[in-house]
Amino acid sequence: MSYSKNSAGKSKDKKKRRVIILTGFRATGKTVVGRELAELLGFDFLDTDEELSRRFGTRIADFVASQGWAGFRREEELLLSGLCDRKSLVLATGGGCILHREVWRRLRDNGIVVWLQATRETILHRLQADDRTGAQRPSLTGAALQEEVDALLAERIPLYRAGSDFQVRVEGHSPRALGRIIQKLLQESD
Repeated sequence: MSYSKNSAGKSKDKKKRRVIILTGFRATGKTVVGRELAELLGFDFLDTDEELSRRFGTRIADFVASQGWAGFRREEELLLSGLCDRKSLVLATGGGCILHREVWRRLRDNGIVVWLQATRETILHRLQADDRTGAQRPSLTGAALQEEVDALLAERIPLYRAGSDFQVRVEGHSPRALGRIIQKLLQESD
């Protein structure tokens, strides 16, 4: 199965969708799938990492180097807070946005959260193959990539599971196909 409804999800009782939030680990395709989904739904699209880079006027890696991860997380939380009441938006979140639990709850109250899942191997392959990884995805722990991925997945998988309405596996699907899968899930949940 490519997708499933999270048992903690409450999508059936939600009113007309205001925001569709894509969550998941780094390199699971949130941005590219989000753009496809926004096009299919006729919604606006926003990627939190891209928006933060625009606001900073620099790459995330440069901002983190000067302000640290704590500074980045503060700015990320402020951005998310400002998006809680948006309408007709597909939001591709950074992999760590799920850590902002209070803001995440408010976002989820306003929309539907879809967790894009990928295997550890897929994540590692994508991170190693992407030449933007260093600039857009600086190390969070300073550990080797495989160790960092393992540690962060162990920490975040329970948060992704608890903080999402649907789970969608990315392997074996193009971004357009994933957009269609999510569109169908949203239609079925109305």
